[in-house]
Amino acid sequence: MTASSLPSSPAHYSWETRWLHWLTAVLVLEQFIVGQVGWHLMARTAAWRPFLVATHTSLGVVLATVFIIRVVWALTGGRAIRFPIVTMQDRVARSVHRLLYMLLGGEIVFGYMARWSTGRPVMAFGVPINSPLPMLMRGTHSFFSGLHHWNAWLLFCVALFHGFAGFYHLFVYRDRIFQRMLP
Repeated sequence: MTASSLPSSPAHYSWETRWLHWLTAVLVLEQFIVGQVGWHLMARTAAWRPFLVATHTSLGVVLATVFIIRVVWALTGGRAIRFPIVTMQDRVARSVHRLLYMLLGGEIVFGYMARWSTGRPVMAFGVPINSPLPMLMRGTHSFFSGLHHWNAWLLFCVALFHGFAGFYHLFVYRDRIFQRMLP
């Protein structure tokens, strides 16, 4: 496809889809940074621990809410553009999107389970979210905490790949794929 055969303005996803996408991206990046910085600062100074835990859990609940809204939006069709899957590149893109959804869903579940496995509620802006599960066995905290930690790194790496792919389309392919998600 030549530059002259590209449409003059790209087809955009709906504003709701774009808003949910960018809000998710910002929250995932924030959660990763706070989680990783928190992980290292907590080991060095106890003064930062309450602030970082409160920030991470509160914004984690916001991210979980946005994620649920995104899943419902996607399952009900939203007002999204349905691009056909034609090439291998389209299949890879669809697979990466599904992988991102699975990793993010897993990250949220692992985070809740890690917190609840300590016998404490998840605190969101000072409001407790108690576990709907019976008391978990001892030792499950390190299991869920480990899953939460390593899944965060995997999610971050796949999201980074996703972002770089977007910029690759913008600067190398120049096929206007990136512009679909811009305001």
